[in-house]
Amino acid sequence: FRLLVKRKMATLSESRAVKGLNKCSGRRRFVFKTFSQRIEEIDIDVYRSLNVSKAEPSDGSSFFRDCLIEYRELNTAEDFISLYEEIFPLVQTLPQIILQKEFIVFSLLSRLKMEARLSIEPLLRLIVALSRDLLSDFI
Repeated sequence: FRLLVKRKMATLSESRAVKGLNKCSGRRRFVFKTFSQRIEEIDIDVYRSLNVSKAEPSDGSSFFRDCLIEYRELNTAEDFISLYEEIFPLVQTLPQIILQKEFIVFSLLSRLKMEARLSIEPLLRLIVALSRDLLSDFI
């Protein structure tokens, strides 16, 4: 028996990744790129993130309130639920957040402890959202 083996042909984009077109005429029209040449062609975007940040909060809302509502649906840990119930009435509008900022920060920081491992990520996200709302007042 004679087995026929089909070889997969490289696609055009795959061949360009390894070979480069030599502009001069002659036998060596395609030349393999060196490793350093291939590394130079890599485009790294360091600003990509898995968590997409919104440029503006929802209409009539704030970043903090949007984040609090989002994590209320995702997190059912007791520490986070108690925080939600405590501060949700105080964060309906941005002026309320500005007025109650010290109480909100105290509530967030008092719940950052290792015993509440399941609430740490949402609490840190809420702190980031609060910093986006308060801007220079956050510092």
